[in-house]
Amino acid sequence: TVDGGGSAITTGVKGYVQVPFAMTITENTFLCDQSGSIVIDVWKDTYANYPPVDADSITASAPPTITTATKSTDSTLTGWTTAVTAEDILGFNVDSITTVQRCHLIIFGNKT
Repeated sequence: TVDGGGSAITTGVKGYVQVPFAMTITENTFLCDQSGSIVIDVWKDTYANYPPVDADSITASAPPTITTATKSTDSTLTGWTTAVTAEDILGFNVDSITTVQRCHLIIFGNKT
């Protein structure tokens, strides 16, 4: 969840999460509080190399994106690195934003 606290979200790193198990990413869903546009890049690196940075992007040229809408789902994941190892760290960076004040990016996957 990325929350602008009543104002439009700003660009930049918004947080990290450690994945406790190995998995294959299968889909992402984006849900926002109001119509707008937002792109969030997802970065992945090992615990030993924390924090992940832009060079660790797993989304290739297809980061989670909403364009003048409130929701989107992508199960194609064109170019994504979908393999996640147990204990990997995912980072979330807002690349661009207009209007949206709060959004949720949900990443689905299957344990391997």
